[in-house]
Amino acid sequence: MQTPTRRGFVAGLAAGAAGLAIGFRLDASAQQAAPVGPPMLRANPKLDSWVRLTPDGRIVVLTGRVELGQGVLTAMRQIAAEELDVAPARLELISGDTAETANEGVTAGSQSIKFGGEALAVACADARATLVNVAAETWGVERAALNVSDGVIEGIGGRRMTYAEAAARVSLVRPANLAAQRKPPHAGTIIGTSLPRTDIPAKVFGQQVFIHDMRPEGMLFGAIARPPSYAARLVALDMAWAEALPGVVKVVRDGSFIGVIARREEQANDAARRITAAAQWRDGAALFGGKGAFEYLTTEPALTRTIHSKAAPASTPARTHVAEYRRGFQAHASIGASCSLAKFEDGKLTVWSHTQGPFPLRGDLARGLRMEPEAIRVIHAQGSGCYGHNGADDVALDAALLARAMPGRTIRVHWTHEEEMVWEPWGSAMVVKLEAAMGADGGIASWGHDVWSFPHSTRPGDRVGCNLRSAWYLENPVAPSPIVDGALPNGASARNAVPIYDFPGQRVTTHFHTAMPVRTSALRTLGGYFNAVAAEMFIDECASLAGVDPVAYRIRHLADQRLVAVLRKAVEISGWQPKPVVMGRGNAQGARLVGTGVGMTKYKNSDSHVAVVARVSVDPATGVVRLEKMWAATEAGRAINPDGITNQIEGGMVQAASWTLLEEGRWDRGRMVSEDYTAYPIIDFERIPPIESVLIDRPDLPSLGVGEGSQGPTGAAIANAILDATGRRVAEIPFTPERVLAALRA
Repeated sequence: MQTPTRRGFVAGLAAGAAGLAIGFRLDASAQQAAPVGPPMLRANPKLDSWVRLTPDGRIVVLTGRVELGQGVLTAMRQIAAEELDVAPARLELISGDTAETANEGVTAGSQSIKFGGEALAVACADARATLVNVAAETWGVERAALNVSDGVIEGIGGRRMTYAEAAARVSLVRPANLAAQRKPPHAGTIIGTSLPRTDIPAKVFGQQVFIHDMRPEGMLFGAIARPPSYAARLVALDMAWAEALPGVVKVVRDGSFIGVIARREEQANDAARRITAAAQWRDGAALFGGKGAFEYLTTEPALTRTIHSKAAPASTPARTHVAEYRRGFQAHASIGASCSLAKFEDGKLTVWSHTQGPFPLRGDLARGLRMEPEAIRVIHAQGSGCYGHNGADDVALDAALLARAMPGRTIRVHWTHEEEMVWEPWGSAMVVKLEAAMGADGGIASWGHDVWSFPHSTRPGDRVGCNLRSAWYLENPVAPSPIVDGALPNGASARNAVPIYDFPGQRVTTHFHTAMPVRTSALRTLGGYFNAVAAEMFIDECASLAGVDPVAYRIRHLADQRLVAVLRKAVEISGWQPKPVVMGRGNAQGARLVGTGVGMTKYKNSDSHVAVVARVSVDPATGVVRLEKMWAATEAGRAINPDGITNQIEGGMVQAASWTLLEEGRWDRGRMVSEDYTAYPIIDFERIPPIESVLIDRPDLPSLGVGEGSQGPTGAAIANAILDATGRRVAEIPFTPERVLAALRA
């Protein structure tokens, strides 16, 4: 590869400043070709922002991706170790620090390995090639004559040069070679193995891992006095009384934002509750204008767009099938509520956060606090796990506002569980309507998918506005960023609404509400879970109308052979018995109704291929659904850590089972009221069934995103198992006993 010129490098930086991926000018023909190198590496081309070698021989690997309990840092260690030819344990890993790592945006969307892992791999391959070149030039031999063993370059005649010795003769502080060649899969010894999770031992033995456990010297505790409703605004507060409450060091008021700093956590929380009760508030309008959420979605003005269409040949359908499905608001329901630490000193702010996006959070903090981003450092510290946009970013601004009011002291804000449930962004309620035109042979000739939804991502990260809740309550508020729906192919409200099946005619239409009576944002999969569940429920109903086994009906409409392979594998391990589902007739076995269902997706129409089979039993007297067993087959290209993939797939199945059978938020006039696990139950160990899953590894193919691949298929498999057991469609998630019983009695 031609070495980039200084002028070309400056030109690349200028392009990056304009919002484009940073690149390098090579020659006229290269400019016409497709971009070279992984997109994330093009956007962050400094080699030493990915890999560093220190004079004392340490090998430091950096990633902007963060550990959320999904095992991504173990996989990143494997990728780097493979390309560098060193033992994984020798690597030091730095993750998610705006002062150290590349800006990789948000760890979300099952994109870490697909994009971040590929970028890290190419950067490490570049570093290895550079160090081997040093030895080759020093010894006057060809590179091909050299081997690397655990960071030691070996040549003929017993010559040896450590990476540290080679690094002393060359600089890695330069742009990365975007065309560096990775090790071929067949030569790998680390990728594809189930390396034990590197983050688990410290957690098992109670070491300080989680942000909740951080206790720097001199730290004070903060809490926020929340309004009685989302729309309420502060009218008056007796500040002298508030500051005289037990343990209170300071009360911070800025508009309708009220924060308390105290010596102990329980003192801060108690003072915040008492201040909320004593303050005078002006209430706002009722949520949804007094309507139900589904009525609001389908009757209030919305931005309606047809975002995908394919015309079918003109024909007269033998029959048309139409169905509507609904999903209520669902929460992240994090067991460990959101927490952040902040320290303001010498005009600079340091924030410790379990955010999924340190750089996007830094940008919103800068706008909310009216500071320059360069004066803020965000350091990721692990939380107890959240897949999606919970309160982690919001609590960071809470801590920062309090720290700014008391320079030189670290302020810790840890939301209560009730605060987390009420004030975090919720997963949007949704309505999906499906319509199919079926031919005389029962096949589907055309397919229409309409989805009504609130936003699915209001994360920090836009260049205008501030998506941190407390910024909206300040005396001089910072408005949230403009609300938009994510575009295909990734999608947001319409994620996985484009059919995975080869229907001749297709149409996907979104009805998107930018007004959020209840604040909504990214719950794992965004709209993908419910779009997939609705579509897979609907295709089972079509198969039933055609009198065809649901698996055979799917294969009949599939062109993607990778999907066919996972479907066949899932039904094989489950012992699937082919038969049509008969609508209106239950499958009684003794005192219970028993059924088996299947669901499948290609997540985001581009990532992991997953098929799930579920077996359920239903008590016809109570409507209680019991999961008996679940099976899954997954194919996601080249597997970095097979055990990690299994954990993600099976964990997603458990989460989806909880969504599908149990989880739904309730609200009153002004706010969500499902604020504990009694009002908002989640699945427990007794209700988790045996799970069997298999992985189809494809080392010859690029690695695909896995983390959100199993939720949609699992929800669909459970829904279709209930259909098989009862002969009745239950149209609203979660499938509570009351709803199942109502369907049985309809």
